[in-house]
Amino acid sequence: MSYLLGIDVGTSGTKSVLMKPSGDIVASVLREYAIDTPQPGWAEQDPLIWWRSTVVTIRRVLANAGIDSGDIAGIGFSGQMHGTVFLDQNQTLIRPAIIWADQRSARQCREIYDEIGRDRLAELTANPVAPGFMVASLMWIKTHEPGIFDTLYKVMLPKDYVRYRICGGIATDASDAAGTLLFDVKHCCWSDELLNLLGIPGELLPKVYTSADIVGQVGSAAAAETGLAAGTPVVAGGADQPVAALGNGVVREGLVLATIGTGGQLFTPIKKPRYDPKMRSHTFCHVQGDMWYVMGAMLCAGLSLKWFRDNIGLVSYEQLSAEAEKVPVGSEGLLFLPYLIGERTPHMDPSARGAYLGLTLRHGRGHLVRAILEGVTYALRDSFKIFRELDIQIDRVIASGGGAKSPLWRQIQADVFGREVVTANIQEQAGVGAAILAGIGCGLFTNAEDACKQIIEYGNATHPNPEHCDRYNDLFEIFSGLYPKLKEDFGKITRKIV
Repeated sequence: MSYLLGIDVGTSGTKSVLMKPSGDIVASVLREYAIDTPQPGWAEQDPLIWWRSTVVTIRRVLANAGIDSGDIAGIGFSGQMHGTVFLDQNQTLIRPAIIWADQRSARQCREIYDEIGRDRLAELTANPVAPGFMVASLMWIKTHEPGIFDTLYKVMLPKDYVRYRICGGIATDASDAAGTLLFDVKHCCWSDELLNLLGIPGELLPKVYTSADIVGQVGSAAAAETGLAAGTPVVAGGADQPVAALGNGVVREGLVLATIGTGGQLFTPIKKPRYDPKMRSHTFCHVQGDMWYVMGAMLCAGLSLKWFRDNIGLVSYEQLSAEAEKVPVGSEGLLFLPYLIGERTPHMDPSARGAYLGLTLRHGRGHLVRAILEGVTYALRDSFKIFRELDIQIDRVIASGGGAKSPLWRQIQADVFGREVVTANIQEQAGVGAAILAGIGCGLFTNAEDACKQIIEYGNATHPNPEHCDRYNDLFEIFSGLYPKLKEDFGKITRKIV
C-alpha cells in the first residue's frame, strides 16, 4: 500500500495528514503555536517552532497510523503565504520570520508605489502591495535593520524552510513566489525590473519550481528526527490558499471557494492572468502550472471570533454559536467591522480598525457574536462585487475553513451571498491538497483535475432564504458605506497609538 503525506505549515499550527491515494485520511495531527507581537502591529514567528511542530506531527501521524514510513510514496507541502524567513551565509536563521499579518511596513508600501507607480507595479506583479508581503518586509529590514539585510544570504517562504529542513536545497514554487510581490505573475518568474528598482539582489531569492515538481528526497538527518524513510521523494508544494483550493476540488473556472479560517478568502481559478485595475484583490499563480487565480483576502475572519471568545465571550465556540442562533437575522441592527488588524480587500488599509456600530441596551452576547459572523461574511461579499466587475464566471460556491463547520455560519454565507453553498467531503483540505501534489509528482495522479475527480465530492448544500437575502442586501449596503465614513478617523487613531 502506498501513502501520501501532506504537511500544512499554517499560521496557528502545523498539521500533518497521511492519506491513501483514494483520498481516505489515515491519520491527521495538529500542533498549535502562537503569533509573536513584540510591538503593536508586528507579527512574527520563529521558524524553529514550525520545524519542531512538523517533527512532532509527523512522528505522531506515523505512530497513529501504524504504518512503515517506507510505504510513503511522496511528501507535499502547504504553507502560510507572504512571510519572510531570513538566512545567512551558513544557512542559519538570523532573526524571527516576519509573517503575513505584520503591519509594520505600511510606509514601505507607500514608498514602493512612489518609486514604481501603481500602474507599473500592477503590470509587473498583477497585484497591490500590502504590509506583510515579502517585498515590503525586505524593504523594512533594509531601512530599519541594515545589519541584518547586509548579512542576508537567502530569504525563504515559511513552508520552504520546513521543506529545506527535510530535504535540503533552497527552493520555492510559483504559487508561493507570486505572493512575495517580487514575482512576474504573468510570466511566472522573478521580476528583474522590480528587483533592480528596489535595490534587492536577485541572488537572495530561491529557484522557482512548479508545485508538483520533485525537488529532493528526505535526508538522513531529517529521517532520524521525523521517522520518515530517507530517500522519500519530496515535491515543492504550494501556498496555502491554492493548495486548499486543490483539496476542495477548486481547479477550474466557475468554482468559487469561500474560506473562513484565521483570515478569510474568496478564491476562483482563471485560465489567463487578469487583475483588478483598482488594485483591491490579488492575482496569483495556481498550483496547476497552466492556471492562475483571483482572490479577495481579509485579514481577520475567524480571528475576529477567536478574539471575542478569548477576551469577552470566555465560553466555548459551541455555546457562542448557540446563543447567536437565537438572535434574529441582522442582529437587531448591530453591525461589526472585522478590521481588527487592518484590512486588505477591498480597502488595502493597514490603519483600518474593528468596530461595533448600533449597540443598544437590548444587545447581549449572542448579538455580539452573530454580528461578527455577519460582518465577516459581508466583508467576503465585497470580493464578490469585484469578481462581478471583472466578469468572472461563478457557477458554484464551496465553503471551507472553520466557518464551513458551523451550520449557522454556512446559512449566513448562503443568505449574504444569495447563493447555494456546498462543502467538500474532504475535511483536511490544505493537507489533502499537499498530499495530492505529492501524488502528482510521484505519478499516482495524472494531474490535478484527475486527482480531484477521484477524491472529491460535494454535499451538505445550504440554500439561501429569500427573506433573509433581502434583509442582508439592505444591511450590506449600510456595511459598505461605513468604512469610507470612518477611514480618516481610523488613520488618526492609528497615528495616535503608533
